Amino acid sequence: MITMNALYIRLFFILLLLVLFFVKPEFESVTDPDLLGIYIFIFFTAIFIHLFSEWDNKNWFRLDVIFLLGYGIVHFQWPIMSAISDIYPEKYAKVSMTSYQVNYATWLSAIGIVSWFLGYSLLAKKTVPDTVRYSFNYKKLLWLTIILSGLFLSTAGSDYLSGGIYKGSQGTGVGEGVSVYFQLLLSISIIVLTAVVLLDKKDNFDTNSIAWLLSLDKKYLFISIGYVLLFLSIGDRGAAIQVIFAFLILFGSLIRSITLVELIVISIIGGLLLTIIGLGRSAYDGDILSSGLDNLEIMSGYDITLELADSIRTLHSTLATVPGYHDYFYGKLWLDRLLSVIPLAQNIYLQLSEDVTYEMSSAGYITYLKYGLNPTSGEGTSLIADAFINFGLAGVLICLFLLGMFFKKAQNELRLQQSYYWMIIAALLGSIAFYLGRGSLLDPFRLIVWGMGLSYFLVKRRRKNV
Repeated sequence: MITMNALYIRLFFILLLLVLFFVKPEFESVTDPDLLGIYIFIFFTAIFIHLFSEWDNKNWFRLDVIFLLGYGIVHFQWPIMSAISDIYPEKYAKVSMTSYQVNYATWLSAIGIVSWFLGYSLLAKKTVPDTVRYSFNYKKLLWLTIILSGLFLSTAGSDYLSGGIYKGSQGTGVGEGVSVYFQLLLSISIIVLTAVVLLDKKDNFDTNSIAWLLSLDKKYLFISIGYVLLFLSIGDRGAAIQVIFAFLILFGSLIRSITLVELIVISIIGGLLLTIIGLGRSAYDGDILSSGLDNLEIMSGYDITLELADSIRTLHSTLATVPGYHDYFYGKLWLDRLLSVIPLAQNIYLQLSEDVTYEMSSAGYITYLKYGLNPTSGEGTSLIADAFINFGLAGVLICLFLLGMFFKKAQNELRLQQSYYWMIIAALLGSIAFYLGRGSLLDPFRLIVWGMGLSYFLVKRRRKNV
């Protein structure tokens, strides 16, 4: 049954979509601060209405909030800085804030997120009398995680493990060769293990979070904490954030609500720490923290998230090329993510077809647009760019709408605690929710498929009699 409040909220998001179409800019136009201000106002209005509809949920470290934080930084920080604070990038070419696509890019970002809100609001909240409780046997998964840790450490190479990739040496951000698969499997296994351990021990929580944390499986704590510290020391923040966010998403939903004040404190401290690590990882001398502190210059509150905000350049690059100089790809740029489920499938596909590597993903194509056939680094992508480059405006509306429904389904399942597999999916989705704004729509696909496989074959569960 749909309550009147829920119906009003959905109608409000539909109204916002109509308003956005009424103030739609030309595809190419001179940057207009007044127009940007309208789109920014609509963005924050939609957020306010969404958060108001979720006000009864006392936990703030949840899937929708974390996703919105990342999405907002990527797609709206630079428009806010330029339209409201009159701050522009020092290197204009890096973010393209002087291009003729800024108005349309900001409008597209606004209409995408309102479509996400509409999809999120369509699935009603559900309640059940009691949650389902299980006991778990996860020894096989735990031992696989230990083995994967050893395999990764033995194949990653000393150059990568010492942070050499960020000091100008050759290599990639996740090691090379087979270590890439070991690291990916290791991260997924730790996230799945985190979900299983927390589900297994959630009834042991009293009031002391530290005491409860220390009561968890010691092998799990050693592996997960060691993993996070290792990647932070290397300077690879993304790998560490995945595990931390998966844990906090589950902790806030299953164990104890994380308040708004706690979320703000976590965000500020975490943002500063990650900024320091980002600055210190390229230093040739000294440890990463001291080097980062030496280079830390925070001129405004924007600086902490500036690196993530710069990802908006990928949307501007996309709009400057598609569809003016190249037609939409109609899903072709999702081949990379679809084939990634099967190891080496991408290489086999390229050998059997006439396609080129840079036309298998939006990140690859956007990198090609800037660097050509011999890129010196990767440009990445963004959620709106990924949807638009494949299917245009219709793709943005439909893809973000469906993504909103998917997030709401996962969030509902976290509340209900009825489906073990949906809890695993929620943990995996939570691990990348913050960075999904600067990723591809199908980034969760391989994580979920591999994570479900690990949980199905390596974890046994038995329903408790309550």
